[in-house]
Amino acid sequence: MFERFLFERIRAWTGDRTEDQKTGERLFEQGDYSGAELHLVKAIVEDERRKQSPDKRILVRLELAEARRKQYRPGPGGGNREKLSEAEETIRSAMELAKRTGERPLMLQCLDALASILGDKEDLPGAEAAVREATDIEATLKRRDPLAAARRLNRIGLLRYHSGKMEEAVTALAESAAIHEQVLGADHLGTANRVSELAAAYRALENHSETQRCLRRAIRVHEAQCGLDSPEAAADLQMLTESLESSGDQDAAAAQFERVLGLKLRIVGADLDEIAEAQVRLANRYIDWRRYSRARELLLEAVGSFKRKGGSRLALGYETLGRIAEETGHYHDAIAEWSRAGKVWESLQPAHTGELIRNLEYRAFLLEQLRQDRDAAYLREKATALQQAIRWAAAV
Repeated sequence: MFERFLFERIRAWTGDRTEDQKTGERLFEQGDYSGAELHLVKAIVEDERRKQSPDKRILVRLELAEARRKQYRPGPGGGNREKLSEAEETIRSAMELAKRTGERPLMLQCLDALASILGDKEDLPGAEAAVREATDIEATLKRRDPLAAARRLNRIGLLRYHSGKMEEAVTALAESAAIHEQVLGADHLGTANRVSELAAAYRALENHSETQRCLRRAIRVHEAQCGLDSPEAAADLQMLTESLESSGDQDAAAAQFERVLGLKLRIVGADLDEIAEAQVRLANRYIDWRRYSRARELLLEAVGSFKRKGGSRLALGYETLGRIAEETGHYHDAIAEWSRAGKVWESLQPAHTGELIRNLEYRAFLLEQLRQDRDAAYLREKATALQQAIRWAAAV
């Protein structure tokens, strides 16, 4: 919202920008935020020298603040928080100029930018205060933007969510989602994103009925507009099935996975290997749920696909079939599956020696359960020889 507004205002007075400002904007759009910062600082100095109008001076400061904020990258070390402080200082100087000159629309943009910066600094009270002031200012304007209000509510809701204030987060996120739906429609991607965020807050409160209601709405739009395998649809599906499992409804969780798998199978020209991998993931879920019959069906289909190219996926498929056989008490079948996997691992030497050793040792373990100690000892000797060969190779 901030960047869109900013560049719309810039285009309105394209002919009156300094070369440094143009360069800074170009570097910003290219993702070179430190380079953009350097040129935008020069542009501010030049604007002051040329005594540019207040609105133009404010807009360049907004650009500079955003270029500095973009250089903040949260991480284990806490990110470059110095840039956040510089961005806040720049925004406050723009706000002071907006107050002196009565530029209320630009003051509104300054407050929105300040709320983003304070949110990055995890200053929830400060961010909420900025949002309240922005809301008060917008109420005095003749032209109001409901989506701008919705984005402010969303920002506050997410800040509350990350601060552990879940009930307050739900209140803000629900209102934001409602506005998005009213303005954009229920099938708009922006609405689906807000509904998915609301679902996460409901899930944190262990309100599974509302979590599932929201996610069923969001996943339909994300699958249609972003794709079945998109990060958005996958995140919705993961959250939905976890909620269903937590509420004790494994049948509904399984139905969701089966629905997505069925949709993938109906796609003309679908990648068979990708479908096989999806079948393996679903089979592992069924194993966790002790639904071995369906898990085995899926794995047999996946293994059939993997046989075309062979490789580690085929070996792992055989081993998972062996796991099912073992857990259902069919030890001879389990050994047979692990033996098939072992032949695949042998064909992939030397890149997968570790996997072959693991396979040999597990087959030996299974043979020992059947008191076939001689065969088990033979496999353990092979595993030991391979381990020794690895040590020799490392010592060379």
